[in-house]
Amino acid sequence: MSERRGHDWKPALLVFVVVVALIGIPTALAAVVPTRETLVPPRTEITLSAPGEAPGTIGFSEVAGYARRPTGDQTSAVLDAPGGAVLLVTVVNGVTDLPTTLEWRRKVLGLQAFPVEFDGGAIRTAHDFVGLTCRGRDRPGVCAVVGNHNLAVTVMLSGDAATVPELLRIVNSLQVRA
Repeated sequence: MSERRGHDWKPALLVFVVVVALIGIPTALAAVVPTRETLVPPRTEITLSAPGEAPGTIGFSEVAGYARRPTGDQTSAVLDAPGGAVLLVTVVNGVTDLPTTLEWRRKVLGLQAFPVEFDGGAIRTAHDFVGLTCRGRDRPGVCAVVGNHNLAVTVMLSGDAATVPELLRIVNSLQVRA
């Protein structure tokens, strides 16, 4: 057997450089490139659309000063509130049985964010959205699951700064658009 000495460090160095490049470059870029959040100006309405039968679009407002994150999804909006809470709004189409849909969407919130429970609050808005309020089971957050026509909308404010009055202000701004 022959012993190789002095040359084994070259392949090891190459592997090390590749690993550092694969991990370090994306991490460095993520730290340097800013998040593409958009500050929401006053009196702005955000619209979300769910594929399916008409109507399929909802609008909501009351989020001036929030920073909207890009989602790439026309059915969802994620916004950072000035006080530190995070707002998640999602619309789905095809609702035929509202009570069943409310329970289903409550479970989906548990997958999207964290488990929530209905807290006994009922909602009926001036724009004919009806549904229930909910709270985080083991994390701070308030939410509502509401429906109108064939649409269901979940609205969740998460974090220590999330309040019911702020949630209800947003829910009460919901309107069916098209």
